[in-house]
Amino acid sequence: MSTALWNDLAPAPRPAGWGAATHVAAGLWRIADPRGVVVGHVRAIAAEGGWRYAAERFHTATGSFRRLGEFWSSTDALECLRYLR
Repeated sequence: MSTALWNDLAPAPRPAGWGAATHVAAGLWRIADPRGVVVGHVRAIAAEGGWRYAAERFHTATGSFRRLGEFWSSTDALECLRYLR
């Protein structure tokens, strides 16, 4: 099974009352706050024993995404994006 198909099986993150998640690619969701401002991405990573979720934020100076951390729950990855802005 390819990585793209495998990552599409990951459960989608659900921002609990503070924003929205939009599926943008296999295993990747764009996270926006209640005003619609994009705060970052959550990426699903297949791992032994389940899924890990990486919180990522765009870094303008380098034109790339920076990983803020990896978590065993999508909720923790979402909270990382929410509070580290």
